[in-house]
Amino acid sequence: MHQSGFGAGATPNRGGATYPGASRAPKMTTHGPTRRQVLILLDAPTSEVVVANAAAAVESCNRGLVDAHSKLKVESVRKAWDGVSMSTNFVTSAAELEMTK
Repeated sequence: MHQSGFGAGATPNRGGATYPGASRAPKMTTHGPTRRQVLILLDAPTSEVVVANAAAAVESCNRGLVDAHSKLKVESVRKAWDGVSMSTNFVTSAAELEMTK
């Protein structure tokens, strides 16, 4: 996101950059998982098997979601924390979350 620093209403922040009407720069990073991720806790050997067969895991999850008439789609699977992270096309509902497990 780019904001111009020109104009009488621009004020400097701690880093010296100017943003119109703002006293500090907006925070652009987050820590931890996003809301579009489904985190599934698995032991190390199981998570490695799932990640090694990521394409099959994505296909299997998506098949189950389609069968349940959900618009949710798993886009990728990767190892994360103490299990796997499944990235989805939008935030999951509670019902969809249960389907992915």
